[in-house]
Formats: sequence, structure tokens, C-alpha cells
Amino acid sequence: MKYADLINFNPIESIIQLTAANDKKEAINLVKSYVMSDDMADKLTNNMLSQLRLDDVVDNKGVLLVGNYGTGKSHLMSVISSIAYDAENLDYVQNKKFAEAARIIAGKFEVLRIEIGASKMSLRNIILTKVKQDFAERGLIFDFPDEKDIISNKDVLLTMMDLFSSKYPDKGYLIVVDEFLDYLGGRKSQEIKLDLGFMRELGEIIKTSRLRAIFGVQEKLFDNPSFSFVSNTLNRVKDRFEQVTIRKEDTAYVVSERILKKTPEQKALIREHLQKFAVYTPICRSAWRSTLTCSLFILHILKFLTRFTLLRTVIY
Repeated sequence: MKYADLINFNPIESIIQLTAANDKKEAINLVKSYVMSDDMADKLTNNMLSQLRLDDVVDNKGVLLVGNYGTGKSHLMSVISSIAYDAENLDYVQNKKFAEAARIIAGKFEVLRIEIGASKMSLRNIILTKVKQDFAERGLIFDFPDEKDIISNKDVLLTMMDLFSSKYPDKGYLIVVDEFLDYLGGRKSQEIKLDLGFMRELGEIIKTSRLRAIFGVQEKLFDNPSFSFVSNTLNRVKDRFEQVTIRKEDTAYVVSERILKKTPEQKALIREHLQKFAVYTPICRSAWRSTLTCSLFILHILKFLTRFTLLRTVIY
């Protein structure tokens, strides 16, 4: 018996860049290829879509999407932003439960995607510079004052949204930022405080405007010991951002359904083989109970890889 007899191996792209979704054809491919469980669909509906929606607004917040490398964080942000920009992308969503829920944001936004690299610019200047460039492509002239000449960024952001609404009165403006934690990790203490302060101001005007924001981070920002020196500032940011975490179980589902997809015939072969060993090992028994998706076995592997990644980070 060969592995090819047991699984339909479907390799996935190891690195997905958020800005790739700016291309319509690539956006469709990203939406088509994203796999999510019903549990993940429920989590996104309750914790993300509810914050992004433009109708029935009560106290909307920004969104922090947390996922370590390889969990599909950038892929998911590409999917969400592609649906928000073009409702036709709903036709390509695999999970129909999520597709139905996502109608509340579908096609209702203009989107700006930002990948932060090794920059010494402040978070404020990065985002506002990108907004200025984006507005220029839309025929809108947006200038923002130097950060030394302002008391509050809220007025600047509200002016920005007033200008946006003059051309897109029925649309929202979705800003999606990736690699945020890597960026913060290269900043000095005082710079981080100012960056988080701007992030808080951004989150605060979301509830009173049609601006929405998603930040992608590799670790949980609010509980990260690396930023304990700005814990008070983080708590204020936390009040204005909803945190959504991609769990190991979510990643295991992707592996079982996309990389290691099995037909009923292949499951029967695995069932017959595992039955001989089910009494000896709890992993085999668990795999048996989970209808041979191997998701529990994959979880053991993911836990090991997570520990290995953390250890490698400490060593280097």
C-alpha cells in the first residue's frame, strides 16, 4: 500500500502576500482555495463580521487577527477583504455557512491592503501615507499634517473619512494591515507607545464612522510579555479591538481537508488498517473516532512544531 493510495495530496502555497489580492484573478483564487470548518465560520461571523458590518452598528471595533506563521492568517485576511470589496467573490467561498453570513459585508467596501516591512516610519505615517497614495489613485487629494503639529489624530482620521464619503457615500473604507507585530518588535519603547496610541485612536473612530480595520499579528498582542512595559496603553487598545485567534484545530482542519483530503474509499482503507492497532495507542483510537480525518494526529504534530518554533526563536 502506498501513501498515494490513501490520500489526495494537494500542496499549498507556503507564503501568501496580502497585497496579492489586489489583483482580481488572484483574489478569486485565494477565495476558492481557502478552507474553513463550521466552527471557524461561526467564530468569524460572531467576532469579525459583526465588527466589520456597516448596518446595525452599536459599538463596532477594529479586529486583531492572530495566527502564527503557516496558519493561513494572510490568506484569511485576503479572503475577507476580497469579499468585502466584491460581492461576486461569495460565489467562490467553499464554506456555504460562512458565505451566507458574509453577505453583510460583501461588496460594501473599498479596500486598502498594507504589508508593513522593515520600516522606521511611525504607524501613523505608514497608514496615512498609504491612504494618501490610495486616495490619489481614486482622484481624491488628501494631505495630513505632521504629527508634531497635531493634538489628536482623530480629527485627521475623521477628515479623511469625510473626503472618502464625498466620493463613496454608500461604501465603507476597510484598511487591512499585515505583519504588524514584526513591525512593533523593531520599534523603540517610546515609539511603540505612540504607535499603539494611534492604533487606539483609529479604533475609537470606527464606532462613529464607516472606517473599519483589521490588523494581522503573529502572537496575541494583549498578553505578550514583550510589551508588558506598555500594558496600560495595550489595555486601552484592547477596549477598541476584537481579537480573533486561528487555533491549532483550525489549521488541522485545513490540513485534513485540503492537503490530506481523502475519498470514502481511501478512508475505508485507512479504517481497515488502523483497526488492527486501535487497542494499542490512544492516537489511533482518536483518529478512528474522528472518522479518519487524521485531524487529532495532525494536532499532535502542530503542537510539536509550535514548541519547536518557540525554541528556535529563543535560541536565535
